[in-house]
Amino acid sequence: MLDLIVKNGTVVNADAVMVCDIGVKNGKIIEMGDSTLWGDAKKVIDASGKYVMPGMLDSHIHIASPGPFPSLDDYHNGTVAAAYGGTTSIIDFTFLCEGETPRMAMNRKLKEAEGNSVLDYTFHPCITSADEQSFREIEEMMDEGFPAVKVFTVYRDSLMLEAAGVHRILQMAAERDALVMVHAENNEMIEYIAKRDRELGRTEAKYHPASRPVVTELTAYADVIEMARETKAAVEFAHVTTGEIEPLLEQARRNGVKVYVETCPHYLTLSEEVYEREDGCKYVCNPPIRSGKERDTLWKLVENGKVSVVNSDHTDFSYAQKLVNKDNYSEIPGGLPTAETRGMVLFSEGVIKKRISLERFVEVTSTNVAKLMGLYPEKGVIRPGSDADITVIDPTRKYRNHQKDMHMQTDYSPYEGMELTGVVVDTIVRGNLIIENGEYKDTGFRGKFLRCKKPQNIVNSI
Repeated sequence: MLDLIVKNGTVVNADAVMVCDIGVKNGKIIEMGDSTLWGDAKKVIDASGKYVMPGMLDSHIHIASPGPFPSLDDYHNGTVAAAYGGTTSIIDFTFLCEGETPRMAMNRKLKEAEGNSVLDYTFHPCITSADEQSFREIEEMMDEGFPAVKVFTVYRDSLMLEAAGVHRILQMAAERDALVMVHAENNEMIEYIAKRDRELGRTEAKYHPASRPVVTELTAYADVIEMARETKAAVEFAHVTTGEIEPLLEQARRNGVKVYVETCPHYLTLSEEVYEREDGCKYVCNPPIRSGKERDTLWKLVENGKVSVVNSDHTDFSYAQKLVNKDNYSEIPGGLPTAETRGMVLFSEGVIKKRISLERFVEVTSTNVAKLMGLYPEKGVIRPGSDADITVIDPTRKYRNHQKDMHMQTDYSPYEGMELTGVVVDTIVRGNLIIENGEYKDTGFRGKFLRCKKPQNIVNSI
């Protein structure tokens, strides 16, 4: 007897759309086809009129994030909220607390997630200090199933790794076929502009976009691309906000550089006018939300395949936390609560509005993420032998987004009042229903730690 059958749905993979049934046993997909030939199952989901997709992976999410303004979620309620949005696996970050080494931070985060996350999970090791112990620990973790490392070129005295350290990490990654995720902004320019703004009294949230102009991204991308070319390392740029990166990407890829682009739904749907609002501090994130013109150039990269993945960059801050330093954009905690909305905002704005195909939606939210994180084909595809990670979407449901209907711990939604079409009905992790008919079912199931393989090169496919 099968554990689960999902029948009558339209199955969408990154390379095909078909009408078929799915049979699940022991957490794996073992059948695809006509379920009338398979016998009974313990559970049957009728997905008539719905899309059945590989579970989404979010490889840029911050849960239980430490710091002066700790995020409000933990690994239980944070992953439940993500499951409501159709996510089945997460890759979080091991930001270092004071006195920690990269290994200590990893051990702390693994302990926090174990037995609490309802989704499968793993972590990006982080490095903020160019010392030999840190390099050695990162090197070891790359070899232990954590092949995607995060570095910052910004935030001096906290998260920033100096250029020589970034180059060293790229060398290590190239030697091990690993991936380096880079938050790339030009720190010197940002520090100069912030200093000038303080002197001129321009520190409210409305000045935030101009304090980190597009050029602060582009110059940082160019520097990292050149280091990646020289070291032959693979690089993923986090939260790209502008289509002006396209010439850099084209030149890099002509030169054989493995460079990938991530963006987020808030950069594709909001515009910098939000900072002019009385509650503009809600929207402070780095890099900032750009102009409508920049937003349109970014959409073109999603449409033409040059954006590799769309992640959330979720941090569960509240409006109350943002208000503490509302008159000093440099001190407002940067980040938006978006784990629950990532998939459906992109689906509504991308698929429903015919900017991208169903297959492209699956590619950027699931398949490419799984490939870059070394989790494919166990994750990121619906086919026999893969994990039974499945998201079922009703594409006809129309509604307005409201914070009161969300399950994150925050007190606001960046998309408040936005009209959306499409809702997650069921979220299934290795055959276990986490969200059923739009409601969380706490059966006691908990996700498992994922030890990753080497990232796969996806440049030739895009």
